[in-house]
Amino acid sequence: MTSKTRFRCLAVLMLGFFVLSAGVSPGRAESVCDHVTLAWLQTQVPVPKDAELVFKKDQGVICEAVLSIEGGLAPVYAGKDFIVAGQLYKNGVSITRNTMSSLSDVADAARKKAREKEAKAVEMRKTFFKTHAADLADLVSLSFSPQGSSDKFIYVISDPACSHCEALLGGLEDVAAETGLTLKLVIYPVLGEQSKTMAAHVICNRLSYGAYKTLKRDDAAEGCDKADLRINKTFDLLKKADISFVPLVIAQDGSWMVEGNDICGVREHLGLDPGTGEKGGDCQTAQEE
Repeated sequence: MTSKTRFRCLAVLMLGFFVLSAGVSPGRAESVCDHVTLAWLQTQVPVPKDAELVFKKDQGVICEAVLSIEGGLAPVYAGKDFIVAGQLYKNGVSITRNTMSSLSDVADAARKKAREKEAKAVEMRKTFFKTHAADLADLVSLSFSPQGSSDKFIYVISDPACSHCEALLGGLEDVAAETGLTLKLVIYPVLGEQSKTMAAHVICNRLSYGAYKTLKRDDAAEGCDKADLRINKTFDLLKKADISFVPLVIAQDGSWMVEGNDICGVREHLGLDPGTGEKGGDCQTAQEE
């Protein structure tokens, strides 16, 4: 769930539409938007730290405000001590739609800024692993070697509760079989307490790769010091690179990195022909399209 989605879901009041007919009293000097600042909005609902207040305007007795969040624009309507998120209508006309249309240039700039920010973040993460890939060795919990033991490998950072991770592992198994590479799994339980419980179960009981692949969400066991130590070390390392997501695949020497469920990117880095079929990511089909 993105920060923008969380913002909308956790708003104090969600409305499909809001009908407004009141006007501003003649001669009124004080604006209903005077108190609406980013800091005030953050006291009302969870707003990401890097959000920006890009627009605000009096709309009768409430203030129309627009936030820029992760490259998107989110309109809200503020009273003295409340916030409404949704559509604002007046005399049958969508004020919200008109406002958002007028902010198309602002939206374009926000998207561009978000893209540039993400590109810089990706480059930072790549640089991080070029110097810290070796630090992942002590965090490995599982290995998969279809052709027997090998000193050539790739790291896979995964969460046991992550469906995208599970899908990626299927494709990586084919890659391992084609190349003789070993898959070394670093368990990074970023999806909540259930993930941590599952990770502890894997580490404390020294589950095999096969058992890991069949692990269920309700599988649980008592934790252990070994699991606590490894999970904490994993969080400590990956937070230095500002990584809060899975999966990732990292070269043995950190020379390349692939983020997300991108088996096509992995195959390309390894110099393999595009894969076909579900496990192969339909890379050949993607290239043809």
